[in-house]
Amino acid sequence: MSGTLGFRQPERGPPVDASTPRTIVLAGEIGPPEMISLANYCEHLERGGQTDLHLNMAAVTHCGREGLDGLLALVAGPGAMTVTVDGARWRHFMQLLSTAPIVEMQGLCDSVRMLLPRPATGSA
Repeated sequence: MSGTLGFRQPERGPPVDASTPRTIVLAGEIGPPEMISLANYCEHLERGGQTDLHLNMAAVTHCGREGLDGLLALVAGPGAMTVTVDGARWRHFMQLLSTAPIVEMQGLCDSVRMLLPRPATGSA
């Protein structure tokens, strides 16, 4: 007898509460494997209805080129989920900047600035 069995796969994990902002604390080095994992998790959250995600970089020791590009892509993402980054500092990118070709330096610095905190504006 040939045919297919129809069954529903069980849900993995509890459903996402879309009204609750979620914070992920990034730690250690951010390279290709970490960005693949983070991007996949973000897709999972978005499919579950998550609307806001906050990434905290305070515990990051080094962010490589793939990490920088991946974080910028998540922040600029075309999806329905808003991703924000907090805690980025120049020190997270110093190894990347110290080994980059001089012709790429301006573009890399501009990219890093997009993740850095904005200076507070004074009120009169």
